[in-house]
Amino acid sequence: MTEADEATPPPEPTPEPAPPETAPEPVPPEPVPPEPAPASDVQLNADGRERPRFLLEFPADPKLQQLVQAFEAGNYREVRERAPKLIETTEDPIVRAAARELLRRIDPDPLMKYLLWIALALFVFVVWYTYQGQPH
Repeated sequence: MTEADEATPPPEPTPEPAPPETAPEPVPPEPVPPEPAPASDVQLNADGRERPRFLLEFPADPKLQQLVQAFEAGNYREVRERAPKLIETTEDPIVRAAARELLRRIDPDPLMKYLLWIALALFVFVVWYTYQGQPH
């Protein structure tokens, strides 16, 4: 640097122009989160998971509760074996309806069955079409 450069004062920063006077934009209200369910309304199973609500409406029949415990544990084989027996032996129509509901909940969706058959038929057709024109 030269002496002339040291003697020259640095340029002063220019003040930024003030923004034009406008009305402040209204602040949108914050969304209100849904209130959590009261602790007494949520029932947990033995693993600490929330129980499905439809199970909470079932009657307190001991044999039905064994099926419910098997359903919650994922033991659908036991539910498939014991629910028909419970439907035949119980005299309470509410217990019978609850056992039918458990069976209905573990049955595969009929639409998925049809879609599986369509996919299988399409696969067989594509394999047949691919190899039918090939010389052996």
